[in-house]
Amino acid sequence: MRKTFGTFPELFFMGVGLFWIAESYFTVGSINYFAILVTWLLFVQFFYKNRLAGLIYGIAFGSFSVYMLLSLIADNGEAVSPLYVTNINAVDSVLFAVGIIMSVAMVYKYVTTKVDYDESVLTVTY
Repeated sequence: MRKTFGTFPELFFMGVGLFWIAESYFTVGSINYFAILVTWLLFVQFFYKNRLAGLIYGIAFGSFSVYMLLSLIADNGEAVSPLYVTNINAVDSVLFAVGIIMSVAMVYKYVTTKVDYDESVLTVTY
């Protein structure tokens, strides 16, 4: 059960990446290669579970989520309509708050991982 909950941060950020890919394709009409790269790297991380990459991804996604949440809080008073502020910013705030929680869980998971192998060697066993 704990192993199942341990994969939620990667799955959450992959879902956000897939949404980012679909949103940019359907609104702009072009392919967002950066979103594809981020989602692919998370997909690879999901299977290989490299400790250093997991820490880097967790810290990067956490700092981005904190930045965006603080940006939403700062822009709250500048919107024209109070109805717009409560609807859109509430959904975005919840998304970024969950992103912070998932990134903390991801960092905690990879910090507490016991290392029994050489991380400089990429091996695949079948």
